[in-house]
Amino acid sequence: MTPANPQPDAPLPFDPSDPAFNRANALYLAHASDIAYHRAPAAAAGERLGRKALAFRSKLTRARGFLGVCDTHAVLSFRGTDPITLPNWLTVAVVRLVECGEHDGRVHRGFSYALQRAWHKVEAILDEIQDKPLFLTGHSMGGALAMLAGCRLAKAGRSPIAVYTYGAPRVGDPNFCAGYALPTYRVVNRLDLVPELPLAPVRSLLPENSAAANETKRSRLQRMTERFSRYHHVDTLVYIDHDDTITLNADITPWQAAAIQRAIATRGKSFLEGVANHMIVNYIRSLEAEAGARQAGIRRRIRDEEP
Repeated sequence: MTPANPQPDAPLPFDPSDPAFNRANALYLAHASDIAYHRAPAAAAGERLGRKALAFRSKLTRARGFLGVCDTHAVLSFRGTDPITLPNWLTVAVVRLVECGEHDGRVHRGFSYALQRAWHKVEAILDEIQDKPLFLTGHSMGGALAMLAGCRLAKAGRSPIAVYTYGAPRVGDPNFCAGYALPTYRVVNRLDLVPELPLAPVRSLLPENSAAANETKRSRLQRMTERFSRYHHVDTLVYIDHDDTITLNADITPWQAAAIQRAIATRGKSFLEGVANHMIVNYIRSLEAEAGARQAGIRRRIRDEEP
């Protein structure tokens, strides 16, 4: 993944006391997710966020990231999939669901294994945060690792304030999602395809008014998907549309329908657009565009209200 080139001219605003979705926090943590891709994330965190940072890495699975710490809060950021690193691709490709004592239900075997192999290194640096508010974040596979790390920390009595993910895939089965209680905001940018992986249950993929909704075709599709594990998403979806408008608790159905229609209309060429939408640099650009438009609207409203 290509790191974002633009760096903020001033420290990005951040509210360490807010467990609800916060647009400023979303942009700040998107930058933190991007920094996790850097070869020297500790140095990049110091330059871009002005934070002391400690990096961690698993040599076996190549899972890595950093812990950024300042006087008011801490951020644990996990790196996403490196397209040129085979172990990372193998981690994403293993879609078997497994049980783990840190949470209810079953989760993606590859994600669980990647975090398990890196966890002793993560624990070794977590003492740096002491009692500071902790936020977890990550892009792509890094978002999946952030959610599983949140489960481990919650079980140990060290629950994060919130978890922000960007373009994260599905992590676990319906039981895992039902038992997952951390404030989590799954940011999805436009036609990003990765959040649709691994496969959801067939019922959630078929619109009720579809021609394929009759029992015969539905049963056939059900048999085809029985060979795959059943994955669901945790709450809460935060969707960024083509106008850079952010919708909290978004309904995913229209977005899925639009993505399918666009894929048919473009004969699959829109999948390339979905790949571009997945890049963390484009998440940052969309969030920055939304923040700029919102600030411009506030300034116009103030001018209009001035006597």
